[in-house]
Amino acid sequence: MARRRRVPASEVVENLSQDFAYQAELARQVEEQSELAAECAADERECVQEIRRLGYDIDSVWDLVDGALHPVLARRFVGPYKKAYVVLILHLHRPHHPRVREGIIRALTVRDGGVDLERALLGEFNGETDRSLRWVLANALTVAMPYHRRRKHPKLAAVYRGDRNA
Repeated sequence: MARRRRVPASEVVENLSQDFAYQAELARQVEEQSELAAECAADERECVQEIRRLGYDIDSVWDLVDGALHPVLARRFVGPYKKAYVVLILHLHRPHHPRVREGIIRALTVRDGGVDLERALLGEFNGETDRSLRWVLANALTVAMPYHRRRKHPKLAAVYRGDRNA
């Protein structure tokens, strides 16, 4: 059995840079991502402006997701944002692009949100039809809602586990 020749990364990059089909597909993907980014930025503009008025320096609801200090990664926003929960809950109930909606839900995946936040997430969970967003809501509720209240909603655990019938 003949051994394959190892191809250096520089050679692979050189070959791809001359592959017109690959370059066309890459350009299409970049354009698609740019359009999605513009669409999401327009969709979340009002929410972001309301949160900025509260004193939080963000450009996207995603800036609030995982805002802990990191030893290597630079974060746009670091720290608590309790005053923003009210705005995020309001926008949770409004129609948004699924990507923006996911960012809002993930920003509300907090332990200190209180009963109003739990109720808002649970209400959205019960009405959500998109499977992936339903999982994101179940995940948020496993963090936001204490177990003694969460166990009263067995569908949460089923969705979180990925049960197909949930």
